[in-house]
Amino acid sequence: MPRRLIVLLALPLLLSACGDSSKKDPMSSGPLSGNWQMSLQKADSTLTPKTQSGFLTQSGETIGGSLMFTDVPCSGIGSVNGTVSGSNVSFVVAPTGVTVNLTGTVGSGESSMSGNYTILSNGCSGSQSSPQTGTWTASLVTPLKGNIQGSLASNVHNTSYALTGSISQGSSAGTSNAPLTGTLTATGYCFSTVNIVGAISGTAVAINLVDAGGVEVGQVNGTASLDGTSVTGTYQVLGLGKGAAPGCVDGDSGTMTLNL
Repeated sequence: MPRRLIVLLALPLLLSACGDSSKKDPMSSGPLSGNWQMSLQKADSTLTPKTQSGFLTQSGETIGGSLMFTDVPCSGIGSVNGTVSGSNVSFVVAPTGVTVNLTGTVGSGESSMSGNYTILSNGCSGSQSSPQTGTWTASLVTPLKGNIQGSLASNVHNTSYALTGSISQGSSAGTSNAPLTGTLTATGYCFSTVNIVGAISGTAVAINLVDAGGVEVGQVNGTASLDGTSVTGTYQVLGLGKGAAPGCVDGDSGTMTLNL
């Protein structure tokens, strides 16, 4: 039976900002609406920062949206409730088992934010974050949209293949990720043209490669640049079985670069 593909995505981010309308989520309203990547650094610690990612919406002085929070073992997706007044911003994210309180300021150009945070437990007794205080920074991620020129470097074939195509980012509708659609064509490779069915949250990108019949061909896990001009990461192509081109029978993997 053909395997149809489901995109699951877990990654980091927070709010949205924009002085340039091209940076906005397609269905955004206020200047702090969009896709954000956030880093939370615990006070007096050199441990790897925790991350949040997702989409904010702004209506007047009210901030909403949804963010993914990375914690061990209490990671989850939480709704956002907050306010903005001038350059001052304050909001609360409530994923499962913890409450993240953030206050700070919006940077010039409305493409960055920073401030202080606290994390409190509200039911996740295994949380390694609660209680915790520290500082946070956030960066606006420009939507992925445009024509693609790229390449994939095959681990199996020990060579690179040219890629062309297009990609478009849809509206998040207030959720923690937004859909990605488009096409990707490879020259002289296991597949010719496949459809892009994916999602983005913050800078984290997950893409399923699907043929015209909706059957999964492979996956891409990557990281988008903040300016929305590239995606780099790894890919895996499923085994195409008997009759496939040499080197494609049992599948392939490697690295991929997409430039917009």
